[in-house]
Amino acid sequence: MKKVFLIVFLIFNSGILFAQNTFPYPASGNIGIGTNTPASTLDVNGAISVKGYNVSDTQIISVPADGTYVIASGSRIKGTYTINFEAANRIQTLVLLASAVQYDYGNSSLSVISNTSYGGSVVIRNFRYVFNSDASVVYLVFDILNRNGGTSVTAHFEGTGAYLPNWGGTLPASPVTAGNYPLVVNFGNIGIGTASPQNKLDVNGTIHSKAVLIDLIGWNDYVFKKDYRLALLSEVKAYIDKHQHLPEIPSEKEMIKNGLDVSEANKLLVKKMEEMTLYMIEAKEEIMTLQKEVKQLKTRLNKR
Repeated sequence: MKKVFLIVFLIFNSGILFAQNTFPYPASGNIGIGTNTPASTLDVNGAISVKGYNVSDTQIISVPADGTYVIASGSRIKGTYTINFEAANRIQTLVLLASAVQYDYGNSSLSVISNTSYGGSVVIRNFRYVFNSDASVVYLVFDILNRNGGTSVTAHFEGTGAYLPNWGGTLPASPVTAGNYPLVVNFGNIGIGTASPQNKLDVNGTIHSKAVLIDLIGWNDYVFKKDYRLALLSEVKAYIDKHQHLPEIPSEKEMIKNGLDVSEANKLLVKKMEEMTLYMIEAKEEIMTLQKEVKQLKTRLNKR
């Protein structure tokens, strides 16, 4: 009798428990847990405990004028952001990989892994992190220029729920720009360690490689042709006295300002070595001539 009573009790209570759940899948398309009148696709009347979940979210960011705007802000920013802008003859889409934490400039990184546009129109640019004065808040920001009538940017987030973005925010009075930029793709230019690459590959740091192959246009073997005019050493000396560097070699000021063109520098160095070889050959010939004349003079003296 006790067993029968226990079974009846369990069935009765299970009926009560499930009476508030809309299982199986209801015709309305909404599922309720803890409620039999779900108002959303999934309506839970109670707490939810999960270890982790992936989410996506989209936000429209108003850009009424050219300037700097905030995508997201808070104590941490992490995930993939797809940024899209559309206007007349202005279409641009970027994909950002963001990871930033308050108080931590060094480990905050931002990569622009894709940057495409219609007609090469650069509208949104200079994606970067800025921090407030005590670094307690980090901001993911961008600049916009030449909107051509566009008034909004669409930002889409993909990541874990723990990093669901706090969209927007107001820039602090004295923002501090910081962070690392491991990889930035900018309209055919790639930057490593720099947010705004200006060349096909800009690297802000040391490059380690086993070999580097450089395509060249021309070489300096014309130095050895018969019609090449080798400057007189007196002319070279006069130039050095006046300019404090070799002819054709950039000055220290020019090198610091423009950097070192490895290809051109190697060509010039080889050219100077070839010219130096010719000077050495001339010097050797002159020495041999002098030695011959000295020998002849000794012979004459010995005959007296």
